[in-house]
Amino acid sequence: MSSPASSPARLSAERCARSQHLADGTFVAASPAAAEVYGVSPEALLGRPLHDLVAPGDMADAEAALGEAMRSSDAVSFVVRLRGDGGAPRRVEIVAHAERGAAGDTKLFCVARSAETAARAVAEQAQLSSRAEALGRRLERLIASVPGIVWEIWFVEDPSRQRVSFVSDRALDLSGYTPEEWLSEPDFWAKITHPEDRAAANAMGTLFAEGSASVQSRWCTKDGRIIWVGTQMHLLRNDDGSPAGFCGVTIDITARKEAEREQARLREAVIQSQARLLAELSTPLIPLSDGVLAMPLVGSLDRARAERVVDTLLRGIGASGARIAILDITGVPTVDAQVAEALLKTARGVQLLGAEVVLTGIRPEVAQILVELDAALTGIVTRGTLQDGIRYASQRTPRAASTRSSLPAASASQQHRHR
Repeated sequence: MSSPASSPARLSAERCARSQHLADGTFVAASPAAAEVYGVSPEALLGRPLHDLVAPGDMADAEAALGEAMRSSDAVSFVVRLRGDGGAPRRVEIVAHAERGAAGDTKLFCVARSAETAARAVAEQAQLSSRAEALGRRLERLIASVPGIVWEIWFVEDPSRQRVSFVSDRALDLSGYTPEEWLSEPDFWAKITHPEDRAAANAMGTLFAEGSASVQSRWCTKDGRIIWVGTQMHLLRNDDGSPAGFCGVTIDITARKEAEREQARLREAVIQSQARLLAELSTPLIPLSDGVLAMPLVGSLDRARAERVVDTLLRGIGASGARIAILDITGVPTVDAQVAEALLKTARGVQLLGAEVVLTGIRPEVAQILVELDAALTGIVTRGTLQDGIRYASQRTPRAASTRSSLPAASASQQHRHR
């Protein structure tokens, strides 16, 4: 039986016999593979009609197919049995097509192969088609499962290298623009990228140099929102290694960016809190009584810390109304001109508030340094130890005074009782 065929190329090139015939089917030329397909050497085929090789039961179909090929501009495919040599007849598939010359002459060309080979080829083609469909469905499922936009740019389709060749359906959810809108114009990605981020989002140089790139940028969505996106992209190459295009995945990272900003804000708040705590620990102010405050200093006293000492002490005196402030420098390892200046500045500030400064913890070497620096400690009471300073302050406070005034009366009363 015959059927139209678009081209003899539908036959596999493997083990195919090619031949040329006259209008009545007589062989005028045959390829070496004819010996395997027809079972007759190419030389023995010359001058023999094609239908002479066909089994009697299929001869009518063969003549009809050849006649149809001579009349038609399309190729005609048919399967026939060949004359057997006592065994099972061999079945071959033949594709015949006619070529008409300028002088009006017509030549008939045939390509033949074993029908078993053709059947295997058809089965293989069907299997490959089935596998291709299965892979296509799998690819669609994978793309649909990606939480972002999957896209491709192929240079062969657009030499400008900026027109998107493929974009997944999630483009609509993320950007508000349909895949058709993405494919409609070159540089579409630049259209929706925030103007301030367009230079950073163009990773062409990195892609060509390293083969991959990762960028973050802001997009202006169709409904006017500003979102952050992260894009991971790779360079596609031809077989010869030349660039063929790009592919990549773009996901929404707005929530991540907001979380990063919040973490940065909290980190800054923690740093500031720690700084305040360290400042408080470096300048501790201890209330000893209603009118006495003590500030024991430990460690080096630089300019910044000296300013905190002055500020903390003055604020403490102003808030509590203390009359005496004890500065203990037992834990200060060295005293230089800067420390002496800070102590004097503190004393003057305290005196302006109507309070008295008691400086304690002056070791002999510290006293020697103060003498050498010619530090004027006018108005500052000095004591050797913090205990001595507390004792001095307790004698100067009103409670101490009232206690002292009550002692003579008690003594007089006791003397009267003894008498």
